[in-house]
Amino acid sequence: MSTRMALINPTDITGLILAGGQSRRFNYRNKGLIDFKQKPMIAHVIDRIAPHVGLIAISCNTNIPQYQTLCETYRTSLKKSSKWGSYLADSLGSQLKGPLAGINRHLPEINTPYCFICSCDMPLIPNDIVTILVNTMTDAHQQACHIMDAQGCHQLAILVETTTAIAALNQLTKVSIMKTGKPSERINHSIKHWLKQMSSLGIVYTGPVEQMTSINTPEQLAHMELSDR
Repeated sequence: MSTRMALINPTDITGLILAGGQSRRFNYRNKGLIDFKQKPMIAHVIDRIAPHVGLIAISCNTNIPQYQTLCETYRTSLKKSSKWGSYLADSLGSQLKGPLAGINRHLPEINTPYCFICSCDMPLIPNDIVTILVNTMTDAHQQACHIMDAQGCHQLAILVETTTAIAALNQLTKVSIMKTGKPSERINHSIKHWLKQMSSLGIVYTGPVEQMTSINTPEQLAHMELSDR
């Protein structure tokens, strides 16, 4: 008979929001700062996950003053410490690309045992997504738990053990160098490759598709604003 892992408290979790994408289809505007229903997309994400984590961190590579102001506003309104709402620019020299570059840059700076990772462009992310992942992770005794769609594709809503996840990232970097022979040449590792370095479990989210949708085009933004009424 298996026993449940110790309860993961919200104070044990940092919510890491990735806001470092290039946003080509938005004319290179930072998606996290684009308004969705008269509020920046990233603000919707913060509002939905903040009650379920102890700290918020933002990984970004542009518009840092705007993110600084946003974090300061939230710290004041929520009466949080100076550690809440940290932000770091992505590392240009990372061996990893895409979302993993932002994760690799920020994860070693996180001091909580667990980290919830999501994207800034999911303004309708479920309010209880962190709780869903926490319950599944503790029941299944996993080092990571992630959301998948009905087709089995990975979505950017992940809960990880911080130290284990850092070790897995380091392993991917070593594999890149061993295969290419040069630190400057990268292999395009994916989130899926990273999760395979840990004991991880994917769960299918059965709620409305829009809640787990990343907004990638102005047309998609307009459509979701009209549909979410």
